[in-house]
Amino acid sequence: MTKYKKHEAAFKLKVIKEHLRGESITAVALRWGLSRSLLTRWVDHYNSSGNKSLFPKTHQYHSSEFKFKVVESYRKDGLSLRDCCLNYGIAHECTVLSWARRYEQSGLDGLRQARGRPKVMKENIPSKKTKPLTKLEELEQENLYLRAENELLKKLEALAQQKNTQKKKR
Repeated sequence: MTKYKKHEAAFKLKVIKEHLRGESITAVALRWGLSRSLLTRWVDHYNSSGNKSLFPKTHQYHSSEFKFKVVESYRKDGLSLRDCCLNYGIAHECTVLSWARRYEQSGLDGLRQARGRPKVMKENIPSKKTKPLTKLEELEQENLYLRAENELLKKLEALAQQKNTQKKKR
């Protein structure tokens, strides 16, 4: 069984129809090499939303109010993770679980936090102001650069000699 394999909607529908004809979820899952929980999720989403639930969902951004509503349904109303996903059209239970954990840790602010890399760099970063170098400092920098360049050329020459000696040995 391949991990994280994407399945076509037609394949999902075919497998779901086999189960709805009366075969057990375990038998259908074994026949097609699927996990039982994956097939159960497909069947539940199909029963609640029909064919549209079989197509891949694009990445959706949910507002903090929506997340709060889902978390409250999970915590206060006693809905299971799967029921929350089915009622609110969320693809995976782990999404609701992560929202609930962030809510428990940070409250409503945890649901408002933007995840990932910030969109815009902060503009309040002071720029480095460099003062002009003195003649001595310029010469020291040039000296350091030339020493590094010299070391690099020595290493390159040593590698070339080593390659030649290996060719001669063969």
